[in-house]
Formats: sequence, structure tokens, C-alpha cells
Amino acid sequence: MTFSESEWRWVDDSRKVENRMRVEAGLPAIGWMAWARRRIMTAQAVEVHVPANINAVSAQLARIGNNVNQIAHAVNIRQRANHDDLMQVQQQLERIEGIVAGMARNATDESEGLPWRM
Repeated sequence: MTFSESEWRWVDDSRKVENRMRVEAGLPAIGWMAWARRRIMTAQAVEVHVPANINAVSAQLARIGNNVNQIAHAVNIRQRANHDDLMQVQQQLERIEGIVAGMARNATDESEGLPWRM
């Protein structure tokens, strides 16, 4: 399992707060592994709906990423971006926003997607 820097700060701060409360209550502080084990064992189940068309969405996003990489490559070669480059990137961003908005609309339809329990 990996954490981003901000996630790690949150985890570490949470552990420190819990340990401070334990010490104030006369209990011993616990280490990282004991704290993580307790968090996992007492976690609440969360239901996540995976879109039925997740593979198609993933392929679309990969193509968009490829387009953006090609634009970035051309800009790096020229050492400058022109108006066309910026407009192409803007179009790709709008495509991504459309895909995400479509996924959000589909997420409200209970018949879409596969429920996964975490």
C-alpha cells in the first residue's frame, strides 16, 4: 500500500492524536502496525459502484492521455506552445470532463455497474 504525501500526513497525524488520547487515558501508545491493524479491523464497509463500461472509459482516457502526450512532445521540441496547442489541450480536457460527467450521471442509475464491497 502506498500513500501520497498528504495522505501519509493525515495517517500519521491521526495515529499521533489517537496515541495522545491513549496516553491521557493512562493507556500505552501503540505503534504504526498496531494502529493500522486496528483501523482495518474496525473499518466500515463501503459500497462502490464500478461502471459497467469501465473498460471503454479506461480506453477513452488512455487515448486522450496519448493525445496530450503528443501535444506536449511537440511543444517540447519547439520549446514553445502556440494557440493551437493550447486549444487542443483545452479540447482534450473538455472530453475528460464529459466522460467524468457521464460516469456521474450513470452512477445514479442503480442498474449500472457492479457493486463492490470494500
